[in-house]
Amino acid sequence: MKTHKVYTGKDLVDRYDYRHFGGKGGQHVFHRDCAVLESLLGASRGLLLDVPCGTGVYSIVFQEKGHRVVAADASMLMLEKTGQRRAGIPRVLCDINQLPFKSGVLDAVMTVRLFQHLPGDNVVRVLQELGRVTGPGGLVIFDTFRWSPRKPPLFKSEMYVYSHRSVEKMIEEAGLRKVQAHSLYLFSPIMYRKMPVWFLRGLGILEKAMPQRWLLRTFWACTGN
Repeated sequence: MKTHKVYTGKDLVDRYDYRHFGGKGGQHVFHRDCAVLESLLGASRGLLLDVPCGTGVYSIVFQEKGHRVVAADASMLMLEKTGQRRAGIPRVLCDINQLPFKSGVLDAVMTVRLFQHLPGDNVVRVLQELGRVTGPGGLVIFDTFRWSPRKPPLFKSEMYVYSHRSVEKMIEEAGLRKVQAHSLYLFSPIMYRKMPVWFLRGLGILEKAMPQRWLLRTFWACTGN
């Protein structure tokens, strides 16, 4: 898949952080994302690839937690933003379909906010590539959406949503094995950005009383067989 224009236009790159993490609501979502990712990564503090890294917000958090982070993206503008934030993080310009790393060289790979833009066959190919660079015992961590308010016909954007069963099938087809899965959020994270934190905390309590399969976004941890 070629880099989508939404991630290469300067205006859109400049607005990326505010769109996803702006305000107290956006920061609430960001901290919840990081907490789940940390729980899936576990105690390992090895070599972690964040791809696509976007503006580096997740890369910086996990570098500060002791991981040796490499930030990779297909957008040079995104990598420049990452470097402006934290010059000490190694950055790699690359296509996630063909990563420039030897097989099994990484301890973990983290892919966040990508697979809702890819059809299922592309997701499988990417998972195979992520599994290749981590090797047996390495962790592949990613997220998927069960539904999206931005799907056609109301919106022109091409968004892909996946049931838990379909994601588990893609993991198997990629030659990986599911280790853990954790679901969050009742609504789109972008909608959460516009809500007061006290209300979001209430939604978090409500989430715990609901079946995981009803929640919108799932974070997955897999490993090579």
